[in-house]
Amino acid sequence: MTKPRILLIDDDKAALDGLVKILAHDGYPVAGALSGYEALNLFSKKTFDIVVTDMKLPGMGGLSLIHELRKKDEPVAIVVITAYSSVKTAVEAIKCGADDYLTKPVNIEELELVLEKLWERQQLIAQNRLLKEKLKGKYKSSELVGSTPQMHRIFKMIEDVAPSTASILILGETGTGKELVANAIHYQSDRTSTPFVALHCAALSEGVLESELFGHEKGAFTGAVQLRRGRFEMADGGTLFLDEVGEMSLKVQVKLLRVLEKGEFERVGGEKTIKVDVRLIAATNRDLEKEVSEGRFREDLFYRLNVITIHLPPLRERKEDISLLSHFFIIKYAKKYKREIMEFTPEAMDALCAYHWPGNVRELENVIERAVVLCKKGTIPVDYLPKNIVPIKEDIAIIKIPLGTSLKEAEKEIIQRTLLMTRSSKKEAAKILGISTRKIEYKVKEWS
Repeated sequence: MTKPRILLIDDDKAALDGLVKILAHDGYPVAGALSGYEALNLFSKKTFDIVVTDMKLPGMGGLSLIHELRKKDEPVAIVVITAYSSVKTAVEAIKCGADDYLTKPVNIEELELVLEKLWERQQLIAQNRLLKEKLKGKYKSSELVGSTPQMHRIFKMIEDVAPSTASILILGETGTGKELVANAIHYQSDRTSTPFVALHCAALSEGVLESELFGHEKGAFTGAVQLRRGRFEMADGGTLFLDEVGEMSLKVQVKLLRVLEKGEFERVGGEKTIKVDVRLIAATNRDLEKEVSEGRFREDLFYRLNVITIHLPPLRERKEDISLLSHFFIIKYAKKYKREIMEFTPEAMDALCAYHWPGNVRELENVIERAVVLCKKGTIPVDYLPKNIVPIKEDIAIIKIPLGTSLKEAEKEIIQRTLLMTRSSKKEAAKILGISTRKIEYKVKEWS
């Protein structure tokens, strides 16, 4: 892994030279400056990733230097060094924009650990920024984030298919980002300046869905007190995204097929034929081929929709993106809720990476929003993650019962520890202990 470029600032020349020599020996590209002014001069000529500065400097103090560095566009990380008795000053420096602090005398191992941590975070932020810039210009969808080979293939496919007018079918589990992909395709197409209209077909009755898609005339049914345009009319000239298209009834499927084939339809209760130019992108978490074979989805419509297929992988199959996505969502929600939060503790990040994420990216985003809301500032510890995400510690599963413990107390200890291990799932605890769920419920009630 490449090492960050370091700028060290200390008015003690001997200490500065010694630290420069040690870091250079350990493979860091490093330069030194004896004052804040000299540091700013170096900064104008070279690029540095991390600045390590003493707080007491001649002419320009550490706080003033931090202020000047934060005026610049460069996303540099700042570590301040202060005397143990001046930790208050370090806290003030953090508030002014420093990322971390160390006390004198500097422990080299501790310094290098801080440098590694900040460098890892900066690389993630930089990678995230590059992806956002790439997507912002092309897709107008800055939340489509990923660096794994699977996601790069999807980004490339978006570029390839966007200029066409072909129908696209996006397949993937709930929460994988199907609408973000549809949005990205639209905003990289020739239809960028035209409407992008989305409709989620699940949980809509046949009548409501038909009206939502095609609109209705005044008096078409009870409650139709005025003419209403449908989503196809709203999307004329642009893109219509139909999520969970596999939930449509066969009747609505017939009308959808006609629009795809002829580009025309009638509103519910109307006789006037309306022509539209709409690029259709559909998505589903169902196996449409299976739905076709079992008679729940029209084969001709399936082939009309399935001109180009994009498969979105579940988050568990691209776990390398969890860290990148986590930092992206921390930045998003820290800004929204005005929190001074930039990262998870290593234990919390390990828990996020180990979890299987049945709800995919949407679940990850919700977990991180919750953590940012609960944690007011600083790093987010594992305690702010939902219990189902945090792995059970091995010692919970080891039950030690001292000799002389009564049978009643031993039973209570075993049941309570098993419930702790199963995160209060009485059904699972009963299965482990070989007893009925009702017995556990009875015992818990008895102890409460």
